[in-house]
Amino acid sequence: MRTYLLLFLFTSDFLLKAKAQQLISGKITDAKGGPLSYVNIGVKGGKIGTISDAKGNFKLSIPQDLLAESFTFSCIGFQEQTFSGTELAKQPNLQITLSEKIELLNEVKISNTKRKVRKLGITGRTPMVSIPTSSKTSTDIFEQARLIHLQSAAKILDANIFLISNDEREVTIRVNFYAFKNGMPAERLIEKSIIKRKVLKKGWLSIDLSDEDIYIAQDFVVSFEYLPDGKEDNKRIVFAAKLGASDSWLRSNSLGLWRKNEVGGATMYVTAEM
Repeated sequence: MRTYLLLFLFTSDFLLKAKAQQLISGKITDAKGGPLSYVNIGVKGGKIGTISDAKGNFKLSIPQDLLAESFTFSCIGFQEQTFSGTELAKQPNLQITLSEKIELLNEVKISNTKRKVRKLGITGRTPMVSIPTSSKTSTDIFEQARLIHLQSAAKILDANIFLISNDEREVTIRVNFYAFKNGMPAERLIEKSIIKRKVLKKGWLSIDLSDEDIYIAQDFVVSFEYLPDGKEDNKRIVFAAKLGASDSWLRSNSLGLWRKNEVGGATMYVTAEM
């Protein structure tokens, strides 16, 4: 009898927790009805989120106690939209339309004198020190980021991160550039969607940016963002690190809280023409 009672209590607790989740789903499009892929959806600075798939579809389970929170839909090159969880839960099949962002480009002046190509960031690593990173759910992102100091305006030629993982999975990676404010990554600095398919092999994972015309004239944060594509689960990726290499962060969900890499900073650098 006692065993049946414990089983009943466990099952009841499980069902209550399942009922306490509000599932929202829908599709995200631009003003012309075209699907928007890899849109970050979540609570800014929070611990819950997801991302739209290649066809703009998304699903997110929201705990009842988070329905009052504001959920933001954020896509590179588009105006953000924010709704309360309660608003989203009222509609069974959401249709979210994002408007294209009109950006006034700031002119970045590069000296006409002979320019030098330099590696900026951290190129070394400490053996036996690494940063295992994974997303909170199989439908969400994770990011590794590093602060890059600039002495003068520069064109960014590539972005690089050292991998310990060697399982030869093919994954989707997006490179992001953020402003640096109050000691943390802030808003997007570059409104360009730079997405590449890469195979996970131990060593440097490099993203060529030479044709992207990325010019920056201030300190910035560069990040590597893992994008789930429906074929992968949320297996972790292990990144190399260097002891004492501060100014490195990670986050485990869309628009979530950045956390500083405490033991060692991620081995990341960019190549810049200055």
